[in-house]
Amino acid sequence: MYVAVTTKRNGAVTEVGQIKMNVGCIAHYQLTQVCQAEYFRQLLKPVT
Repeated sequence: MYVAVTTKRNGAVTEVGQIKMNVGCIAHYQLTQVCQAEYFRQLLKPVT
């Protein structure tokens, strides 16, 4: 019984970790896209 509970808990922790990782990846990807857009905007601005 105890082993089953421990296994379940570990599974839940792993799942939460996976979700956190996915959210982190998406956030990082979106941040990268924004940074790239800003970078190109600066790059394409005519130099005065």
